[in-house]
Amino acid sequence: MRVIPCLAACAMLMASGPASAQNVQDFSALRARIGETIYVTDAATGVEVGGKLTMLAPGALSIDGYTFAPAEGLKIERPGDPIWDGALIGFGVGALFGVTVGSEACLNRAHWHCAVEGGTSYALLGAIIDFAHKGRRTIYKGRLAAPRRTVRLRPDLRPDRKAVSLALAF
Repeated sequence: MRVIPCLAACAMLMASGPASAQNVQDFSALRARIGETIYVTDAATGVEVGGKLTMLAPGALSIDGYTFAPAEGLKIERPGDPIWDGALIGFGVGALFGVTVGSEACLNRAHWHCAVEGGTSYALLGAIIDFAHKGRRTIYKGRLAAPRRTVRLRPDLRPDRKAVSLALAF
């Protein structure tokens, strides 16, 4: 009776092919505007160019006289995020903590005092964290190779055990 569910599961796994995202080779979905500072790294040639974006089309982009076409191994990055968004997120978290966790400090005064005090403290912490983050954010990355996907079924037959081992790699 256990054979039928195992055969049905094996048939479903074998019938469905591995699905993956299509590697679209154009810059139409790139979130960058002309005049922004970006960094382009071409892994094939080892060239890294940084500067103002001067031309952006679905098939090419240009920075300081260098023109790049969508290709495998091409990576486009932006400088790190601004300080104000870390301060804003910190203020929101601090205000929430101020009126919930720190509400015992506001027994004799209005709760908005605790929200403002907690928000200010956490806004300063968020601004410091964003100021220390000097990295880059990747906004485009061409794939170097197709991902390796396999499905392996192996019978595991022993005198004390009858099973099927399933191995997925994606």
